[in-house]
Amino acid sequence: MDPLDTIYTTDEAAERLRLTRRGLIKLARKYGLCSRVGRQYLFSETDLLGIWGVLREPERERRPPTVHVRANDPWFSDMRWLLPPRVPVDCREFGVLRLLGRRKAPCTHRELQRAGPRTIEKLIRLGLAVEISRDAEENPRIHITREGRDQIDKVDRWAKLRIKHGKSPGKWARNADE
Repeated sequence: MDPLDTIYTTDEAAERLRLTRRGLIKLARKYGLCSRVGRQYLFSETDLLGIWGVLREPERERRPPTVHVRANDPWFSDMRWLLPPRVPVDCREFGVLRLLGRRKAPCTHRELQRAGPRTIEKLIRLGLAVEISRDAEENPRIHITREGRDQIDKVDRWAKLRIKHGKSPGKWARNADE
């Protein structure tokens, strides 16, 4: 039979492990690493080693590397219709771009439905439209660029894919030439 280890009171054990009394008692009771006589808790050397083991930080596993999906993969291109079209404007601004594409002559924001000066500025900044001249009120007269027409074609192809899969293109197809 093994000789009895050194026995510590709660205060001694807490001081040795650098814990509070209450914290030590909670851990010891939770993991069954103490003895109790009346209202007093007693700890053996083995109990303290067990509590120390519970306090140890587990070794962290390395996170697996993040998998990046390439949009050029064939399986992804078949599912592209599930996501919104990748254009630099939202659907309202795209509607303005589509209206601008129907116009033969340059026009101002007052001549386009749902267009304001900031929308026109954004289209110019993104290179989807170009300023041709200014009207009497100093509003820019703009015309669609080749890049703008390419964005319309991109959304039209996306809308056809949606329709082919039985889904609605929603606001993106508003004012579309059917």
